[in-house]
Parts: sequence; structure tokens; C-alpha cells
Amino acid sequence: MKLIVTAALIALTLPLMAAEPQAGKPAARPTNYNAMVVKFRAKPGKSEEMKAFWLEMQKEVAKSEPGNVQYDLMVMAGDPEVYVIVERYKDAAAVAAHGQSEKAKAMFAKLGELMAGPPQADYMQLISSK
Repeated sequence: MKLIVTAALIALTLPLMAAEPQAGKPAARPTNYNAMVVKFRAKPGKSEEMKAFWLEMQKEVAKSEPGNVQYDLMVMAGDPEVYVIVERYKDAAAVAAHGQSEKAKAMFAKLGELMAGPPQADYMQLISSK
């Protein structure tokens, strides 16, 4: 009986374990999103440089990405080392075009010098806005 119960529990938990991201590996980015919120922590002493970086990136997105409809830069009120980007795009093609200009690619290559660890990203599908 114990063997049957154990086998049943394993059979029930395997699909759940497969659905969870593996430790150390980020979850796969969904394909059906048009909005995202991304947090970046600045390295100690790099907060002002990171702020300048994102202000410049905001200008580049406005200039080179017509499918971008929102690109807001924020800082966490309780942690001024953490910058938050809220982005929204008109469709999947606009999402795919994000960051593809030569200037944006060059800028992203330098971002690692400013970040303390990997960014934290959440991907969403807009339902409604005012």
C-alpha cells in the first residue's frame, strides 16, 4: 500500500516540479506580453550614473521605437538604489523591436558596469488603461 501511495504522490508532483523554474535559471520569458516592469539595483556609488543611463535610454526609446507607448522611469521610495522601468508596447512586433537600435545595443552593453546583480522583470498583458 505504501508503495502505491508513494508512486501516486510522485506521479502527482512531477508535473508541478517540471513547471517550476530550476534554481539558478530564470523562468522563460512569455511570448504573449506587451508590458513589463523591470527593476535594476545600482552598484554602490553608481546610482546617479544609473539614473543618467535610464534617462538617456528613455530618450532613445522615444526616438527609435514608435511602437513604445509608455516608458516610465521610477526609483523605489524606500530604496533609492533601485530603479524601476515601466514599459508598454502597442503589439508583439513593437516588443521585439525594443532595444534593437545600434545606440540602445551599445548602451545595454555598458549596463552591467552599473548593475548590482541581474534585473528583476515581470511581464504582463495589458487588459485596459485610461
